[in-house]
Amino acid sequence: MAGTLIVFASRQEFNFFFKNISAVVASSTPALIEPSVYASIAGVGVVDFSANLARFFSQKKYERAFLLGICGAYPNSELQVGDVVRVGTEVVADMGAQSREGHFIPWKTMVSEETIYKGASSRDLPLRLAAIPEVAGGTVNCCTGTQYLGNRRESLFQIQVESMEGAAFFAVCKNFGVPGYQFRAVSNMASDRDESSWDIPRALSALKQSVLDQLF
Repeated sequence: MAGTLIVFASRQEFNFFFKNISAVVASSTPALIEPSVYASIAGVGVVDFSANLARFFSQKKYERAFLLGICGAYPNSELQVGDVVRVGTEVVADMGAQSREGHFIPWKTMVSEETIYKGASSRDLPLRLAAIPEVAGGTVNCCTGTQYLGNRRESLFQIQVESMEGAAFFAVCKNFGVPGYQFRAVSNMASDRDESSWDIPRALSALKQSVLDQLF
């Protein structure tokens, strides 16, 4: 066993935590940061993330994997910028079709079933990590930019946060038999797009204190 893999989607997230490690190197192969602990960058979005994480898993057998990153919170989630959550389940929240009237038809409506991707049980986590509030997430290819879309996705799928890689992470972990845990910090609201209200450094600082510092 190669120990624990900590994976990030973007170089921005990775560089915040590991300033002295080359992001270029971490994108090509997981970097050893502590005895039996590796960190890597798998890429933004389900396609690159899935392909690279599968490559990492095929090269080494890991005991467990953590996906750390930022997320958007939906309008009625009661979450605020800087809150840290454990994402326990994921759906693909923009997979489906468009009706001739222009309405979105979720995939679960088209096939009469919903595919839910699940993380590993929190019972195997340290108590401080297990105590972090659990939420349901939605993986999207197009991030929410209006309050209407945020409310719509939240209502259709009963989710609280959105990202671009969560479902891919859980799916690849399941296929390789690696327990996967996803922790994210809210950097913005998934509503009317207003980049002036985003606070990525605050979110990543909270994620470091609440999650990463508890892993070592």
